[in-house]
Amino acid sequence: MIAKAMAGATPSPIRTIIRVAGGVSAMAIIGQFTLVAAIPLLARLYSPADFGIFTIYLSIVNILGSIAALRFESSIYVVENKVRGQVAFKLVLLAVFVTSVTTLAAGYLLLHIAPGRLTHLVWLVPIGMAGAAIAEAMSCWSLRFGYVRDFAIGRVIQPATMAFLQLIFGVAQLGGEAMAYAHILSQAVLILVIGTRILSWQDASGIVRAPWLTVIAAARREYKFPLFDLPAALAGFIIINLPAILIGSLFGANFAGFFGVAARFVTAPIALIANPLGNVFVAIANEGRNDRSLLGTARGLLILAASVIALPILGLGLAAPYFVVPLLGEPWMVAGQIMSALACMGAAQALATPLQMVPTILRRQEVRLLVDLARTLLMFGPLAVGVHAGWQPLHVIYLMAAGGAVGFALSTAASLLLLTRDAQSNGACATIELLE
Repeated sequence: MIAKAMAGATPSPIRTIIRVAGGVSAMAIIGQFTLVAAIPLLARLYSPADFGIFTIYLSIVNILGSIAALRFESSIYVVENKVRGQVAFKLVLLAVFVTSVTTLAAGYLLLHIAPGRLTHLVWLVPIGMAGAAIAEAMSCWSLRFGYVRDFAIGRVIQPATMAFLQLIFGVAQLGGEAMAYAHILSQAVLILVIGTRILSWQDASGIVRAPWLTVIAAARREYKFPLFDLPAALAGFIIINLPAILIGSLFGANFAGFFGVAARFVTAPIALIANPLGNVFVAIANEGRNDRSLLGTARGLLILAASVIALPILGLGLAAPYFVVPLLGEPWMVAGQIMSALACMGAAQALATPLQMVPTILRRQEVRLLVDLARTLLMFGPLAVGVHAGWQPLHVIYLMAAGGAVGFALSTAASLLLLTRDAQSNGACATIELLE
């Protein structure tokens, strides 16, 4: 637990985060390594079009999964105790049920306009989005109540299970749709294993028995999460996931597959290191550290992320055109060129990721909403301009990535500004109290 990690002699905040995040990163490295290591094999078992269909499915699931619980899962970060946490978790389950049923109904109503190869995904998307939302709620519970080790185990279970199942299904020649089935099965395994580790029988009973009136009251009390955090999160996940959908619709499934594989390589260091740093930063913030300490920790995290994640991503982008063909085969050459385009945006994302939950921690969801709306414009404005001008797909992707990099830089600046203002405000209040 974080509390145990900080017991005894007081270490520096950055050393604490590195030590605790190291365990999370170790598990994430194993999980992401299986995904990346499986790509050369999967590229020979599935066609670029198969990867494209799966990328589109996964992008839709990630977008809808981010709002399936109406962002009430983030309220678990700020509950006072487990009793309130149980109420918040039941609220999450209620929201997920309503949104999943609504998505399923909407999918069948829009079935006639979906491309032929996507029609079979209509019933898979609600399952995938529900699984993503419940898994995220369990992650929030783990970080809030000190189950960091169990959270770390989850970082390896899902990617490793998905990669293994996709390989098995590919060898069995079950078709490109099997990649989506593997994703859903991996979610089920994650929820089952982690759920039994972090939720005691008392917790589960508390969730089931939580009075509905109390759940509704919690929804009213935490109205800022669906009002501000939901559109902000939606904008953030759209920035990350919608490009693949648009690229597939504009340039074909093959290009969506190239983009999906390139993005998996570029974002792997973010999943390995930046996400664990951000998760542990949230956990330490929930330990009650003062704002000045958090500000110093945030600045140290930026230096660490720049040297350990951002610079290697830029190097990966430069080298990509030279190793992709030997690694994946001649048909995947375009994926290496796309990796070079995405490297700058990936480096900026690596800096923004460790601090992305700062507005939520400080209950400034309205700031996150404004920032993410600006990021959305910066990301998709250039893409629209490039498509309207009739540019080649690679040129459009380069322009879109440049706008995305500026957007992530804006997010980092906003998080630092919020921490700085809170530190100054609390420092001024402390000075006044001393004078009085």
